Amino acid sequence: MKKVLVLIIVSAIILSFGTQSLAISGDMPTSIIRPAYMHISSFGAALEINSIGVATCEGIMSHGLTDGTCELIIELKKLNSDKSWDTIAKWTSTGLQKCADYLYRAVSRGTYRVYVTAKVYDSSGKLVESQSVHSITDTY
Repeated sequence: MKKVLVLIIVSAIILSFGTQSLAISGDMPTSIIRPAYMHISSFGAALEINSIGVATCEGIMSHGLTDGTCELIIELKKLNSDKSWDTIAKWTSTGLQKCADYLYRAVSRGTYRVYVTAKVYDSSGKLVESQSVHSITDTY
């Protein structure tokens, strides 16, 4: 009888731990990590180099200021032998709520990435936020 009682108590404890773990994992997904910004709603960078060496470089951003403007600076960078990054091409896009741009560029053999800087200005033209991100690398 003692063994049965101990078995029931141990089973109840184990089941309660499993239920708590399930509740925690259901409430808080750990696979989604989003940085918090003051005014920038979203922004990102992407790079794809096709089989003939044409790079598609993309940058996008949006912000939450109703009377603000945005500026998106996109740079295509190439990895040097000393592990530093040289800017190969650079261009800027501006807009009211959203900025997005892309560029097609022929590249030589090497490893590349796109570096994007997103800037938000208020109605008086004052810079209120600036953030940067880079894409994953792509090799041609």
